[in-house]
Order: sequence, then C-alpha cells, then structure tokens
Amino acid sequence: MENNIKYFFKPKSIAIFGASDKNFTWGNWVGTNLLSYKSQGNVYIINPNHDHVLGEKTFKKVADLPEDVDLAMIIVPAPKVIPTLEECAAKNAKAATIISAGFSETIEGKKLREELKHVVKETGIRLQGPNCAGFYNLATNINACPLPPRFLKESPIAFVTQSGFIGNTLTIWGRRRNLTFGKYISVGNEADLTVTDYLEYFSEDPTTQVIMLYLEGLHQGRRFFNVAKKVAKEKPIVIWKTSETSAVRRAALSHTAHLVGSKQVFDGLIKQAGIIRVSRLEHGVTLSHAFLRHPPLQGKRLAIMMFGAGWGILLTDALSNAGFEVPRFSFELEARLKDVLSCYRASVKNPIDFGAADTMDFSLMIKITKILFESGEVDGFIIANIGEYSPFDELGEIFEMQVARSLNRIEKKLQKPVFLFSLLTVADSQSITKIKKKMNVYHSMDELIETLNGLWTHFQWRAGH
Repeated sequence: MENNIKYFFKPKSIAIFGASDKNFTWGNWVGTNLLSYKSQGNVYIINPNHDHVLGEKTFKKVADLPEDVDLAMIIVPAPKVIPTLEECAAKNAKAATIISAGFSETIEGKKLREELKHVVKETGIRLQGPNCAGFYNLATNINACPLPPRFLKESPIAFVTQSGFIGNTLTIWGRRRNLTFGKYISVGNEADLTVTDYLEYFSEDPTTQVIMLYLEGLHQGRRFFNVAKKVAKEKPIVIWKTSETSAVRRAALSHTAHLVGSKQVFDGLIKQAGIIRVSRLEHGVTLSHAFLRHPPLQGKRLAIMMFGAGWGILLTDALSNAGFEVPRFSFELEARLKDVLSCYRASVKNPIDFGAADTMDFSLMIKITKILFESGEVDGFIIANIGEYSPFDELGEIFEMQVARSLNRIEKKLQKPVFLFSLLTVADSQSITKIKKKMNVYHSMDELIETLNGLWTHFQWRAGH
C-alpha cells in the first residue's frame, strides 16, 4: 500500500468521475487539465449519461475500460464516492483523489469518512482527501488541480498543504515572482494519507530538494516528528502553522476537522526535528527558494552596502534587533575597501555607502564583494537598492543585470551568500523582473530577516546532526 502513493504523481492510466463541460466547475477545471496528460498515460472519462464530455468519448462505467486504473479522480457528490471507489477496486485501482466535500468537516459526513477508511483497509487503494483541491507534479507534467498551466513552472520544491486554495493562491502569487513549486498536493481531510505520508514520499523523491508545509493540525504527532527529523537531515523543511487561539481552533475544525494543538508543544517538537517555522506564509515560499539559491549562511556577521545612508541605518537597526551582527571592519579591511572606493565622500565602514561616490561605477561592487568575502570578517553580504536604477534609464538596467550576474557567480564560487534588498518589486523595475529569474530579491525587512533566520537555523541544526 505504501508504494501506491507513486501512482498519484506518475500514473499510467487515469479514470475521471465527474468531468464536466460546464464552465467554472471542478469537473471542468480538473478534467481539462488532466486531459493534457494523455501524452504520458491514458486518460478516461467515466460518464453514464453522455457519450462525449470535454470533447472526449466517454465510458459508461469503469468496468468497460480496456485496462486497470492507476489513479481515480473523483469529483462526484459525497454519497456516490464509496460506490465509485468500490467500482474502481474491481478494476485494480491503486490510488484515488477525492475532490468531493461533505465528510469530516460536517457532522453528517463523519460516518462516510469511517466508511472510506474501511474501503482503504479492504481494497488497498490509497486516498488523497476527501475535500481536497488536487495536486500537480511538473516533473511528469500531470496537473490534477484547477490551476491553469500558465501558472505552473518546474522547481525542486514540494508543497504539502491542508488548505487547497492556499496552494492555488501561492502558486499564482509565486509565478510572477519566479518563486514556484514543482510539486503541490492538497491533503484535505486525510481520511487515509496524511501530511506525514507525503513528507516521507517527497523525502525519497530525487527531484525534490526542499519541502514546504501548511498545517492546521496533526494526526499522529509522534510519527510526524520521527519522519521530519529524519528528512531534515537531508532536505530543509519549511512550515507555516496556524496559531492556537479558540477562534482558529473553531475555524480549523470546520475546515478540515483538525484539532489545533498546544503552541509550546508544537514549537518544541519542530525545533527538535530541525523544521523551520515561518511567521508569514509567503515568507515560507521565499525561504524555500533561498535554500536553493544561496550557499549556507554559516555565521551571523553581515556586511551591508547601499546607495545612500538611510537604508544602511534601517537595515543595521533591523538586523541588530534580530540578533545578527553588523560588525565594524578591521583597519586592514577598511584600507583595502578605501583603495577601491576612493572618493572622499564614500564610507567604507560597515555599512558601506556606495551611493556617496561621485560616479556610479557598478563594477566596483564586484571588487568590494570579493574583498569582503576573502577577508573572512563576514558571513554574508546584503546589498540594498539593486534594481532601483532601471526606472531611471535603460543603461541602468543593463548595468544592474551585469552586476547581478557577477554577484551570482561570486556567491557560488566563494560559497558565501549575497542578499539583494529593495522595496521595489517586479511591478516597478525591469531589472528586478529579470534578476528574480536567477536570484532572490527581498522586499521587506521582515522577509529578509525571516530568510536569514531560516538559513542560519538550518545550518546550525545540520551542523549539530
């Protein structure tokens, strides 16, 4: 049964129950997306009432199919789910995604949920859901969720969520920012497979490097802890979990029937397991990509360079309050930096005020970065305002792109992280739009500090294990 999880992500045959020609329905969205998988496997639509749906010839019942079923996609009313699963079992179905709602999140549905568990035990079919929003796996080009393909782009990050629409929102939000998931699965009510099962699966998936979780509550907390601790030694796990107020408990129970546990217990558990908890969900996406795009942050000493003293003061204040160091450079390092940035107005103390130079010679930024990292006096370098010259003129965009490419090469060669900071986003600057295809740009103090904390925490934990 455990091995059957793979049939969600690379099935050879799919049977769809509830596909629809009606616009703005789950059956239309999911059915349309799954039909694009036909180059990878056979996709069949089961419908006893219509000869054609979504332009495809239908089958009256699953028994009429010419082959066994790897994956059943079920989008029918709750009372019809169990009979549908029993029909699929007769066709040797391996896995089933149940989009249908009306199970554990309602009092009336609890009996149906128990019946679902019985079907799993009797047939060996692994269930995603019920009351889930599907999944996608871009490594195999399967899209079994409502999202249009234009929002999907491959990455080595897997997202496991107890809220399907949060997965949809983050996928859309991340696409323009080049912060995408390569795999996404909505767990729903977890009548069978749980967050822990998917965590374990992705830990063994060679195309997954980072795992992000959205949690409202946990079944089998001890098993989750044991699995997560093992996984975190190989792959970073980033988590956002609901808080523990009475209002949140009520909302979680009505949503996915999850009990929200004690904050103290949960925080202690994830700290021991090496999981990184973020305070804002979207910061989890940024941090997940930071693990892919930065070398490890091996210490808390940070250098800052900016155009104009104001940003240096703000960053120094925020970093110091967050427990990071912005150390004064040694006399020898300051002298080397002054040789490069010789203008009498420019400051080579930490922070370095590049904007006080008479002429913006962007090539000097590369020399400064090399000198800082080779000195051994800093563990990471924050550069503010990159991307903010593109709005001035086209030449500014060209220079900024050249600098970003060089910084990316230095970061990889010297294995020390460079963090680019700007309040401007892809809506404001062409440079930032292009830079974000290869590098992260951090757009708030909170986002930057959450990333620094996550990278440093993970490095410390891995070093101790």
